[in-house]
Amino acid sequence: MVGASRYSSARRSGISKHIAVWILLCGLVGAGLPARASADVEILSRYPLPAAPFDVAVESSSRIWFTLPDANAIGSLELTGTEPVYTQYPLPTPDSEPYRLVVAAGQVWFTQRQGNRIGRLTIADGSLVEYPVPTAASQPTGIDVAPDGRVWFAESAGNQLAVLTPATGTIVERPTGRTNTQLDRVNAQSAGIVWVTAPGINLLFGYRLANADFISVSLEDTTGAPGSLRGLAVSNIGVPWVSTRNIAKLGSYLYGTLAIWLWYRYSPTTADLVDLVWADVAGEPVFWGVDAARKELVQIDAETLGVRHRMPVGGNDSQLSELAFDPTGGVAWVADSGTSSLYSWQAPYSLKTYLPVIDR
Repeated sequence: MVGASRYSSARRSGISKHIAVWILLCGLVGAGLPARASADVEILSRYPLPAAPFDVAVESSSRIWFTLPDANAIGSLELTGTEPVYTQYPLPTPDSEPYRLVVAAGQVWFTQRQGNRIGRLTIADGSLVEYPVPTAASQPTGIDVAPDGRVWFAESAGNQLAVLTPATGTIVERPTGRTNTQLDRVNAQSAGIVWVTAPGINLLFGYRLANADFISVSLEDTTGAPGSLRGLAVSNIGVPWVSTRNIAKLGSYLYGTLAIWLWYRYSPTTADLVDLVWADVAGEPVFWGVDAARKELVQIDAETLGVRHRMPVGGNDSQLSELAFDPTGGVAWVADSGTSSLYSWQAPYSLKTYLPVIDR
């Protein structure tokens, strides 16, 4: 493991000890759990880190990956033993600001926003490779790996979508033809099209692979001015969804014959859903969202758009950013850069009495 620093999660001075509450019988029954007199149920857990995380991705139920922009490193959290183990992987390019990441096929791919590079970390041996982006100072941001293995990423300042072929290391850039796009999030999971958000001009772009061209979709809203574009998720049938702030809404774009937006008000109106993830929970489709304004995680029914569960996370200093969902363990993870922590939120997600926070 070249250059990696590895250590266990011994608590730092000032970090509170294990906190738990006894869940009353009425709370367990209300949550659909087996009736018992009491139980020590760990729903929300906090994992203090040596540096502030920004993005987070799940490799498996036993290992989580995250970017550490201020530390110029990639980090991992292993949950295989009695104590979590953190590992840091310093990057070769100084001050490169690792930004977003994705895990696929034994590799961790990530953008280096200030370093103007795409990074690849091989999980098996911890080796690192960096690929310079052809356009100078392009500020790569969002990143995703398509089902065919190609790596797609957004260039915020370069106003381009780009694709990296791992077998050759070549990068091909696709100009959007627009300026000030501030391209941000990328999703390459839909068949035949790569979605990318452009919050600078409040557009959703779709890059059509067969045509090698872009469609641009304004956040037009017949019920009033749209909010500012934030999160992006794609459903299991390839429908893109976005979240907005200022006017808190969720919107789905019906690409194809209809080519229209369907908008849904999100309550409360003060919400700021900075990240949005589509997932399947016990056979039912849901969205997971990070509400940075209210400092909470939410689980939203993807069919009714009603909020199933809310979970307050962190404190006054918290700055919640990105989330990831572990479908095997049923655990939602969120990065808190304000307190240099990761939080995990697991089933049953909420109880009708006190909620525990477990410091790891």
